[in-house]
Amino acid sequence: MSREFDDERLPLSRTRPVADDVRRELEFHLDQRIAELMERGMTRERATAEARASFGDAAAVEAECRAIERRRRASVRRADRLGTLWQDLVVGFRVLRKNPGFTLTAIVTLALGTGAVAAMFSIVNGVLLRPLPYPEPDRLVAIEERHENGSGSVTWANFLDLEARARSFSAMTSYGAWTATVIGTAQPLRVRTGAISAGFFRVFPVRPALGRLPVPEEHRLGASPVAVVSHEFWRDHLGSPGSLENVRVKGSWDVQVVGVLPPGFDFPDHTQLWWPIELMEQSLSRTSHNWETVGRLRAGIAPEAAGRELDQILASLGPQYEPNFDATGAVVTGLQTAQTGPMQQPLLILLAAAGVFLLAACSNLASGILARGTARLGELTVRSALGATRTRLARQLLTESALLALSGAAAGLLLAGLLLRVLTPLAPADVRMDRVGIDGWVAAFAVGLAGLATLLFGLFPALRLSSASTVTALREAAVGMASGRRMRIWNLLVAAEVALAVALLSGSVLLIKSFGRVMETDLGFEPEGAVALAVDLPSVNYPGRSPRISAFHLAALERIAVLPGVLAAGFVNRPPLQGNGPTGAMVVEGKPFDPSGRFTGYAIYRVIGGDYFRAMGMRVLKGRGFGPGDDISAPKVAVVDQAFAEREWPGQDPLGKRVKPAGMDSNSEDEREPWFTVVGVVPSVRSSGMTDQVRPTYYFDHRQRPPYRSASVTYAVRTSSAPGESFAALRRVIREVDPEVPVVLQTMPQLVSRTVADRRFTMLVLGTFGALALLLAIVGIYGVVSYAVAQRTREIGVRRALGATPGRVRTLVLRSTLAAVVPGLVLGALLTLVSSRALGAFLYGVSPFDPPTLAIAVGALGAAALVAGLVPAWRAVRVDPLIAMRSE
Repeated sequence: MSREFDDERLPLSRTRPVADDVRRELEFHLDQRIAELMERGMTRERATAEARASFGDAAAVEAECRAIERRRRASVRRADRLGTLWQDLVVGFRVLRKNPGFTLTAIVTLALGTGAVAAMFSIVNGVLLRPLPYPEPDRLVAIEERHENGSGSVTWANFLDLEARARSFSAMTSYGAWTATVIGTAQPLRVRTGAISAGFFRVFPVRPALGRLPVPEEHRLGASPVAVVSHEFWRDHLGSPGSLENVRVKGSWDVQVVGVLPPGFDFPDHTQLWWPIELMEQSLSRTSHNWETVGRLRAGIAPEAAGRELDQILASLGPQYEPNFDATGAVVTGLQTAQTGPMQQPLLILLAAAGVFLLAACSNLASGILARGTARLGELTVRSALGATRTRLARQLLTESALLALSGAAAGLLLAGLLLRVLTPLAPADVRMDRVGIDGWVAAFAVGLAGLATLLFGLFPALRLSSASTVTALREAAVGMASGRRMRIWNLLVAAEVALAVALLSGSVLLIKSFGRVMETDLGFEPEGAVALAVDLPSVNYPGRSPRISAFHLAALERIAVLPGVLAAGFVNRPPLQGNGPTGAMVVEGKPFDPSGRFTGYAIYRVIGGDYFRAMGMRVLKGRGFGPGDDISAPKVAVVDQAFAEREWPGQDPLGKRVKPAGMDSNSEDEREPWFTVVGVVPSVRSSGMTDQVRPTYYFDHRQRPPYRSASVTYAVRTSSAPGESFAALRRVIREVDPEVPVVLQTMPQLVSRTVADRRFTMLVLGTFGALALLLAIVGIYGVVSYAVAQRTREIGVRRALGATPGRVRTLVLRSTLAAVVPGLVLGALLTLVSSRALGAFLYGVSPFDPPTLAIAVGALGAAALVAGLVPAWRAVRVDPLIAMRSE
C-alpha cells in the first residue's frame, strides 16, 4: 500500500521538505519491489539490483521533484503578490474616489508639470536629438570659410579646389536656396528652389520615387535645363503624373522635370525644386561668398581632421590669389549642429525651465500628499496597530501615488499635444515643428517622468506617514494637532516651491523687459501704416539684363500710386530685417581700394525704385533721394546711410563725394564702373535683425544698375487706411501688369514681428511657466496653511477660550505662513542670481542681474503668499471656541 502526501492543502510554511518526501516515497516503493522479487526466489542482493535498475536514476527523479516544488512555491508567491497588488489598487481607487477634490487637484498639478516637460521634450527631441532623415547622418558636415571677422559661405572658385583636392570627403556639394516664381503649373507659384552642384545626390544619396536624378553631363553651363521636384510638389502642383516625359516647369529656365524625390526629402530648408547650379555662369572671384557647402565624410574621419585638411588647402591657395583672397581657414561642423545651432541654447533653456516647473509642481504634489496623509493618520495608525507592517503601509500609499502618476501622465500627454498646437504657429522658422509630435519616445518619457516624480515625491511622505509612532499619532489625531516635525516638512516643501517659482518668474520678467527693449529699438524706418509686397519675376520671361524688368516695375508703381489711400510706393532688392543680402566692397574716391573690405568701402548693397524712402518712412537727413530724372541716361548718383557717411567721411559733408561698386555687378574693380556722386544721406536701418549692429549701406536707383538686381524685390506701400484693406487692390494691380507673377503680401509690422519670433517664442513659453508656477505656489501655500489650520482647530479654540484676540490668531497663522515663504523667497533670490546668467544671450538692454526684476518676482510671490494665507487666517478667527474644543 503506497503512502500519498497531499500538501497542496497545507500552508506553504507547514509542508515538509520535498527531498525527504521523495526519498521516503522512493524507499517505500523500492522495498516493496525487493520483497516481491525475493518471493519469486531471488536472493536479496539480486532482488535489490533488479529493483534499483527498474526504478532508474533516483537522484534525477528527486531533483525533478524538487524543481517542480520550487515552481509551485514561486507560483503561489506570485499569486499572493498579485492578490496584494490588486487589493492595493482597489483600496487606492476607493480612497481617491472618496476625495475628489484632492484627487483632481493632484492630477491637474502633475498634468501641468508633465505636460509642460513632455511638450518641450518633444520639441527638443524632434529638432535637436532626432537624427537627420538621411543615410548615415553623422557623416554629414557643413563647411564654411573662416575669415578675420568670423566665418561664412564658400566661394565657388574655392569650392572647386576643395572638392578636387580634399581626401577626407567621399562627396562634397555647393548649393543655394531661395524662394522663386515657378510657372507652367495650374497657377503661378512662389516655391523654395535650390541650385545644387553635381555632388549633391552623392552627399544625400536618395533613390527617386519616379524618374531619375540629373546626370553629370547636365551639370554644366549650356546644358539642357533639367530639374527634380519634391514628392509634395509632384502631388500638389503637377497632379501626380505617372510619367515625366512631357512635364516641364518654368522658373529661372524652362526645365524638363526628370525626377521626383522620395516623400519627406526637402533639404535645404523646405526646398521643392532642384536644378543644377552649373547652369548659371559662376563668378571666379575668391571673395564672392555666395554658396553654402556640405560634405559627406569618409568612414572613420572626424570633422576636426577634415577641418585641418581644408585649412592646409586654403593656406596653399592664399599666396596664389592675394589680394583677392580672404579665407584664413575652414570651419567644419556637424550638419545637424549647423542647422539647429541658433535654437539649441534657447530650446535647452526652455526644457530646463520646464523641468524646474515640474519640480515646483511635484513639491506642490508632495505637500498635498503629506497633508492628505496627515488627515488619514488615525486610519493608518489603527491599521498599524492591527498588524500592518511599515512596508505594507508604505506600499499602499505608493500605490495611490502611482495611480495619481499614471492619471497625471495621461492628462499630461493630452496637455502636451494641446501645447504643441498652440506653439506651432508661434515657433520661429528655425524650429522645424513639422518634425515634432507626440510619439512613442515622448509618451515613454512622460510616463517615466511621472513615475520618477511619484518615486521621489511620493516615497518620502509614504515613509514619513507609515513610520509614525502609534501613541503619538493617535494623540495627534485625537486632539487635532500637527506635529512640529511634520510642520517643518511642510514648510520645507513650500519653501522649495516658492524658490522655484521665484526663479521662473524672474526669468519671465527679464525676458519680458528685454522684449520690450527690443520692440523699442530705433529701426531707422516706420513700419506702421506700410505694406510689404514680395515680387519675384520668373527669369524665363524676364532675362537678367532684359529691359522688361524695369518696365514691369515702372508699370506696377504707376498703377499702385493711383490706388485710393496710397501715400507713397517703392521697392528694394532686400527689405530691412531680412538679412544683409548682397554686400561688397566699394571704391571710395581718394582712398586706396581694399578688395577684402577689411578697412574701407565694404557695405550692404541696395537697389531701390520709386519713392522707397518715403514709403518706408525714412527721412532724408541731407541732400535728396532719387527722382524721376535719375534714369539710365542721367549722371550716376547714390545715396548712403548715416553709418556709411560717418565711417568713410567723419566730420565731412558726404554730399558730392564719389563712390563706385567694386565687382558687385561685373568682374572689374574700377575700370568699367563709372563714379557715382553721393546726393543724399538717409538714416541707418537694421538689416539683419532688430538687435544686430547697424551695417553701413549704400543705395542706387534700379534704372542705373543692371536689371537683374531688381528681378526679386519687395515693394513698400504706405497707405492712409488700414494696411490690410489694400491687399486685394495690390494683388489686382500685379495681376494686371503680369498675371504670371504671384505675390506675397503682409503688413510691415508683421514683417517686423517675424524677425523677433525666436525671442517672442522664448518669452511666451518661459512666461507661461512663470505664471503657472506662481499659481501653483499660491495653491500650494493655501493648501498647506489650510491643512495646518484644520489640524490646529482645537488648539486655536483653546487659545480663543483663554483670551487670545482675533488679531493674535491671525498673526499666529500668518507667522506660520511666513515661516515657510520667507526662506523660499531668499533661496529663490539666490537661485535667480545663479541661473539668470544662462539668459544673458537672450537679453537686450537688460542685465541678467537686474535688481528691479528680482524685486518684482520676490514681491509678487510674497504678496501672493500673504493673500493665500489670509483666507485660512480669516477662517481661523471665525472658529467658535466651544465647537473647536468639542471637535474630533
